[in-house]
Amino acid sequence: MVDNEDTNKAYRRLKTSQLLQRVMFRYMLEGHAASEEGNLAYVTSGFPVEIPVAMGVTPTYPEQYGAVVGSQKVGPMICGFAEEMGYSQELCSYARSGIGSVKNPGASPLEGLPRPQALLACNNICGTVLRWYDAVAEITGAPVFLLDTPPMEGEQLPHHREYVKKGLDELVAFLSKTFKTALEEIKLREVAALSSKAIDLWTQSLEACKAIPSPLNCADRFLTMAPVVSMRGTEHILEFYEKLLEEVKTRVSNGIGAIRDEKIRLLWDNIPPWFQIFKFFNGLAKRGVVFPADTYTHAWSGSIRGGNLYDSIADIYSNVYLNKGLDAKIDKMCELIEDYRLDGFVMFSVRSCKRYSIGQLVSKEVVTERTGIPGVVIEGDMVDSRLFNDAQIQTRVDALLEMFI
Repeated sequence: MVDNEDTNKAYRRLKTSQLLQRVMFRYMLEGHAASEEGNLAYVTSGFPVEIPVAMGVTPTYPEQYGAVVGSQKVGPMICGFAEEMGYSQELCSYARSGIGSVKNPGASPLEGLPRPQALLACNNICGTVLRWYDAVAEITGAPVFLLDTPPMEGEQLPHHREYVKKGLDELVAFLSKTFKTALEEIKLREVAALSSKAIDLWTQSLEACKAIPSPLNCADRFLTMAPVVSMRGTEHILEFYEKLLEEVKTRVSNGIGAIRDEKIRLLWDNIPPWFQIFKFFNGLAKRGVVFPADTYTHAWSGSIRGGNLYDSIADIYSNVYLNKGLDAKIDKMCELIEDYRLDGFVMFSVRSCKRYSIGQLVSKEVVTERTGIPGVVIEGDMVDSRLFNDAQIQTRVDALLEMFI
């Protein structure tokens, strides 16, 4: 197969990128339209969005908006709006950018987040989300609902599942009262089926990266994950994931990698630095470094199936590995390292995402002990570029790469 792209570039752009842009533009327009119609809810990334979608409520994701703020390199300014209100720079930069944009939408990308009519939080990813949404509620007047998923160690116990399922009942009651709507089982099954199909297509694209060379790099996956995070349960994203999978399979069958000269395969742990996403990963691509797997994009992999959908939802959204002990994440890293035949790993210690970053120094030692491969911890932030030291990070990454020369 002839590769007609500019061969001077160390990486290959996905042809499906243009379709992704159209899908995400639609997402933005639908959010603003829903807000004007009084039908918009903010949701956290770990929220069982299939339920509000089945009830006709349009979700939008402030965390995803934080990624936009970061990618447009205005994190310090938007986070600064929240800091001017008294919020500490130590607070999650997703939270600060979300609060700041709601407070000052005119100065924010895309005219800020659309105004919500409800705020739906699930604490399976962290506890900050509740206080973050409380702060937004003070500005907007929108009511807050928390789906509580207590932390787990090991397998989910029956009483734990029942507790979460009761929370799902309370969610339905909250949405019914707030939006004057109802949940029909047939609609929930339809939405769950669409969600599961999108996740299956996404998972196949991730697993294709076991091939050598890997058809996708880290930046590719961080961008193409957006629809399955923000629009799962809708039919129109299936076309995108079908075309993405087709492109990925074509690359694999023709031996075409995401980067042109794959030499070193690494695992990435944590959220990326959105303001550096191309510079960082494509800079390493020039040195033959590819990231076939990461812990972040593999988090969206659970499909809602079975006779009792509430059981399935309670299981999937409770078993997010951020809601489990450190061993669960270590196990996941070791599994990815083996399955994707990786040579080393990079752990990004995100200053403002403490739930994801806590324990990384310990994890690094345990993962190396169990797998025999080296790793490095670098420090920075996902949105706030004031907390990112290029020189320091480069020095640490260089030290890791020297082990493979």
